[in-house]
Amino acid sequence: MNSMSEIWKQVFSQVETYTSNDSTFTIYNGYKIEKKNTGDVLIFDTRTDSSFYSQIDDIEEEIFLAHGFLKGADMLSIRYYESQLHRVNDSVKYYLNTNKTNKLRQAKAERKTIMEKLNKNFKKWKN
Repeated sequence: MNSMSEIWKQVFSQVETYTSNDSTFTIYNGYKIEKKNTGDVLIFDTRTDSSFYSQIDDIEEEIFLAHGFLKGADMLSIRYYESQLHRVNDSVKYYLNTNKTNKLRQAKAERKTIMEKLNKNFKKWKN
């Protein structure tokens, strides 16, 4: 198992990072990892409904600690897109049953996009 500092070192050596007034950070696949000037390393989920990022929960942190930032972000993105796919599949069923053709077409297009993103993340995760 890695520590958050080890995860940061891995990220810092593998991807481009950016600097703000109080931290260095990068965003990858819906997750932001940030090393504060105080030395604290934090990971945030950028896919929130609010205008602020949310700090990851304990389960997500365990995934990052076990697999590292990049692979962990890929794994969690798969989970995210699977939940999005279930949501949009429910919409497709609803629009089929209610005969709402335009909404059905939009839902099918959204489903296709989600499936492409899911497939892309599966391929990255397997490598």
